Amino acid sequence: MIRIPIRLNDESLTALRTLARLEYRDVRQQAAWIIEHELARRGLLVIETQADPAPVAAVPAGASPLVGEDPKSRKGRAHVTD
Repeated sequence: MIRIPIRLNDESLTALRTLARLEYRDVRQQAAWIIEHELARRGLLVIETQADPAPVAAVPAGASPLVGEDPKSRKGRAHVTD
């Protein structure tokens, strides 16, 4: 693995730290994830996954995926709203 020093202005570094915290990643891991996924999005890199995650049921736009769920089963889940 190669290390590449990257210079960021204060606002970019703050935003990267915030995103890393929200996604439970180290700042360096978050930066690597962003770079790899942007390269893949542009068709320059193929990201190999270990296994496909379990299929997720489609939720209509604006609907909460927890609607109709037994409230007792939500224990320990965080519900984030904008």
